[in-house]
Amino acid sequence: MVKNVDFISDPKKAFWQFTSPLLLLTLFEAGYSFVDVFWVSQMDHQSFFAIGVAVPLVTLIMSFGKSIGVGTNSIMSREIGQNKIIDSYNSILHGIVVCLVIGFVVMISTFFLKYILIYMGATSSMELSMQYLTPIFLCPFVFIFSNFFANTLHAEGNSKIPTRLFILTNVLNLILDPIFIFVLGWGVSGVSYATILSSGITAVYLLYWYLSGKSEIPINFKYFKPGIVYDIFIVALPNFLTDSLWCISMLFFNKILIEQLGQIGVLLYSTASRIESILISPQKACGRGLLSVSGHLYGAHKIDELEGLYHYVLKITMLMALVSTIVFFFVREYGFALFSVTGVSESIFYIALAGIVIVPFNEISVMSGKMLDGMGKSYHELILTIAVIIYEIGIVTVLAPILKHGVCVLLAILIGEVTFGIFYYVLLRHLLKKSRDDIVHNVNHHA
Repeated sequence: MVKNVDFISDPKKAFWQFTSPLLLLTLFEAGYSFVDVFWVSQMDHQSFFAIGVAVPLVTLIMSFGKSIGVGTNSIMSREIGQNKIIDSYNSILHGIVVCLVIGFVVMISTFFLKYILIYMGATSSMELSMQYLTPIFLCPFVFIFSNFFANTLHAEGNSKIPTRLFILTNVLNLILDPIFIFVLGWGVSGVSYATILSSGITAVYLLYWYLSGKSEIPINFKYFKPGIVYDIFIVALPNFLTDSLWCISMLFFNKILIEQLGQIGVLLYSTASRIESILISPQKACGRGLLSVSGHLYGAHKIDELEGLYHYVLKITMLMALVSTIVFFFVREYGFALFSVTGVSESIFYIALAGIVIVPFNEISVMSGKMLDGMGKSYHELILTIAVIIYEIGIVTVLAPILKHGVCVLLAILIGEVTFGIFYYVLLRHLLKKSRDDIVHNVNHHA
């Protein structure tokens, strides 16, 4: 049924066949967020600060579509791997219904946006943050469905269409941002309108792709059979809660950085995060490829091939992370200069730089998490995420009175990434062994 990629017979070849287009996709996704912040940084530090504070909320909205898409992808991949094609039709329909419900909830929450910002401590940038967030909260469907359909197409083995669309989205956003911000004089709200319009084109085209029958998995409600929302949420909810918890930790880290460095702390943290998104974009592509291929292999009970693919991808992403970090070290000054965050001491720049150097250490966690998603065991990822966030916040709380200039935040993230990377690896090896033993037991039992 899935004609784009043969996931089962040669997993490594399928991984590269699927991942290669995604390398461009993730690079342009990173550039998408990069562009917004670049143009805002050319306005003034106050606008840059307002968007930096609002980023966690925007991340949550996009996480809804991504998480539901990942959950649906996981089910569809396993069903296709088991040759249960009709069941995959039902899975995507359930994902669409969940996206619609969540989109309406986000729209209603616009009425409480001011109180949310007050709770976040964003009173100094309230007006600018509201100008940026209100249009986005009123148009959540463009972000939710563009991310959702991109992930469901990945389950079919189609990574080319989302890649082309996100490239178009980024180019359009690049053109519209300066027009809306400077020519029309809309300021930070112009960033929102440019983002909504460019993302909306992607969402509409992906919907058209499904409704026109061009996809392998059609959207037709005659296949809808209630009962698998729970299965989607087994993967989607841990993914969303994981993103939510990281956003909460970002709010906590922002608070500490403001106390120790003032607004420049948040500006540097936001800048380092954007630059990091560029550095890790190849690894994100590998993670998405691993998610889809591992779902098919797990559904087909190919555990040995699954374990071999995991170690293969892990080696590749570790090498990518090392190379990208070394390259950035030599162009670091240009990276920060793009965002006009100059005028701070050299030592503070090196703190932000060191935060980016952490990149190679989180590959084990990221790839292991994608494997868990593909296997439908995302709740393990959620448990480890809760543990690592508590661990890092605890370290920051203890070290904040001792280490200043944001060093406590950097050290906590570094220790947390290294420690829990090891935990992730051990856990995944255990789960793969258990799955292999269960399959052998079932075969012997039936014999």
